[in-house]
Amino acid sequence: MMNQKQEIQISKLKRSTQESRIESVDGLRGFALLGIIIANIPYQTNSPVTGELDSLMTFLFHFLIDKKFITIFSILFGFGFYIQMQRAAEKNVAFGKYFAFRMLLLFGIGSLHAFLIWNGDIIRTYAAGGLFLLLLRNTSVKKLFVLAVVLNVVFTGAIYIGLTSFGWSTHNFDFELAKELPLTTSFLRYLKLNFLFDPWTNFYRDMPLTVAFTFGNMLIGFILAKIDFFKCPEKFKNTSTWFITLGMTFGLASSYLYYQVVAGKLELELFWLPFVLVAGMILQSLFYISAFLQIYQNRSIRKVLQLFNPVGRTALSNYILQSSLYVFVFYNCFNLFNLFGKLTNFQSWMLAIAFYAFQTFITHLYLQRFHQGPIEFIWKKYSYRMAKQNKQTLSR
Repeated sequence: MMNQKQEIQISKLKRSTQESRIESVDGLRGFALLGIIIANIPYQTNSPVTGELDSLMTFLFHFLIDKKFITIFSILFGFGFYIQMQRAAEKNVAFGKYFAFRMLLLFGIGSLHAFLIWNGDIIRTYAAGGLFLLLLRNTSVKKLFVLAVVLNVVFTGAIYIGLTSFGWSTHNFDFELAKELPLTTSFLRYLKLNFLFDPWTNFYRDMPLTVAFTFGNMLIGFILAKIDFFKCPEKFKNTSTWFITLGMTFGLASSYLYYQVVAGKLELELFWLPFVLVAGMILQSLFYISAFLQIYQNRSIRKVLQLFNPVGRTALSNYILQSSLYVFVFYNCFNLFNLFGKLTNFQSWMLAIAFYAFQTFITHLYLQRFHQGPIEFIWKKYSYRMAKQNKQTLSR
């Protein structure tokens, strides 16, 4: 049986996850989810429905949104890992086994999300990355920084070249079937297609780039957390200024080049270009992070930015809710609104923002009664239960 001291340690760790939250990080996480809901809008290529603002919205999407906010979300996952590690150390709880259980459960949540709801799931990649972070948690900041650069820029750029220039992304299935995913009226067919096109089902062709880039971003978040960049942003004004300056120059310039590539005006045969695009994408994301944290220090503006906090506090639940809203409203498998291919780009953006406003409203009401999101509650509850059961097994 687990002794009373072990019970107290686990319960203290459980309570600590509900205390000492960094409000600015909650707001930043909520801000990232606003970008993600726009980034995940289900578009139809060559849609018969067009609008005067389509070209502008496409430019803004690639210039300001695409890949930047999921990068912020990944960085914040690395920050969250560090915070949990610190809390476990303070409560004298064996962090490794507990966190491993936590990541295994997160992978299961991500699998359900991917196969039942949304083909573009990122949760499982975070779970896998979290297990790698466990192995590196005692590594020095300097070594972590080198590894982050290698993964984020060198590996990601090299893999991107291989996928685009050397045919590594060739699939065994007819990719034309992917067009059927949002249009099928059969939910069983939708589930089958979800599995067929799932990136983890096609791991060797789809996941190396995502894993390298995502884990590199998680390392950045872990590094920034280690140096207290998020806790004490006022102490890092010079660093923030550099991030903002580089993001507004090199980062935005790289995003413009990225838009030129997507628009077919620039060829990726230029060997240096993928490395520049990836580096610029990260710098632009760090610009967003630094600017948000610095602006959050202003009391007047903070009142506005705090509107992002509720969604940020329940990020996992709201991330999955965003996917669910898109499937229910855009896709045809539930035969509800079936809006896929029926809206202009501008209308889709407005709907995405409306969805986010709806999330903000219901989350605000929800948090008046509960301390954490429903999926977070289930995830943490069974993580602690598994940790307790493991301790009981070891003590027998």
